[in-house]
Amino acid sequence: MNKLFEQIGLAITSMAAVIFVLILTLLGLIMFTHTLFYDVLPQTITGWERQLASWTLALAWEFTLLCTTVNTQFLNRKIPVLAAIASGITVLFFIEAFAFDQPLTELLQRWFTGFLITFVNLTFTELFFAKWQDIHRTQDLSSKILELEQVINYKTTELKETQDRLTKADSEIARLGDYVAELEFFKKKEIDKVTCSFCKQVFSSVYVLASHRTTCNLNPKKGQRDSVFEAVV
Repeated sequence: MNKLFEQIGLAITSMAAVIFVLILTLLGLIMFTHTLFYDVLPQTITGWERQLASWTLALAWEFTLLCTTVNTQFLNRKIPVLAAIASGITVLFFIEAFAFDQPLTELLQRWFTGFLITFVNLTFTELFFAKWQDIHRTQDLSSKILELEQVINYKTTELKETQDRLTKADSEIARLGDYVAELEFFKKKEIDKVTCSFCKQVFSSVYVLASHRTTCNLNPKKGQRDSVFEAVV
């Protein structure tokens, strides 16, 4: 039962319900306006031409009122109100509300009916516009959400690719660090080969070093030739 009531509520508050009631209101007002135009058109227009002219003018007037009301953001707010008042006066003419020789109760009923029809017409055109704007806002919001989701997915993929590149770069840096350590170790060994073990002076080659060792002032065996083992050390 609750689901049934929920479906009824959704149907009543839907755009379709607003359009349905608006169409019914427009049809009734078109009938009123047609009768008024039929009565006030020149008597020279007769037969089907009079009917066609009155129906055309009635349709044009009521749809002008509708379009004016739903596009009120482009117009002065007083224009739709004045159009609604004019439509109400049209209804009052149709129901003979200006025949003041009738009883007061009947006259009040006619005036109340005219104002009620005008109010319903203006209310539903305003409601139609509000619902239409709400639908477009919802659609725009859904489009923006979809667009943001696509951007998020793109950025997530981009972030993952960046993280993969950083991981690979860290691995390369670690490997290069090992290479640098090996090179530093090799460099130290090569420098040690041409460094005097007494004065710690670095020479360009082992031959220059060997010549220096025999004359090094810090060599306790200065002037003596190094043995094979000392030369290697």
